Amino acid sequence: MSVSLPDEWLRYVEEYRQRHGVTNRSEVLVRALRALREAELAEGYRRMAQDYAQADEAWVDSGLEETLDLMDRG
Repeated sequence: MSVSLPDEWLRYVEEYRQRHGVTNRSEVLVRALRALREAELAEGYRRMAQDYAQADEAWVDSGLEETLDLMDRG
């Protein structure tokens, strides 16, 4: 796979690679994609926790909202 980036983003990728001791640019992109996936999953879980909180079954307490808060802080 080949990826074309504007010069500004290419510079950022290279700066990130050097600052964080990453072996190559591909690994920088893998880290970025992993962060996007984790953020998307966290948002999905957050919506699910809100749905549970609004559900009529008040006895359902997954503790998910507290876990997500801890993840945001961590």
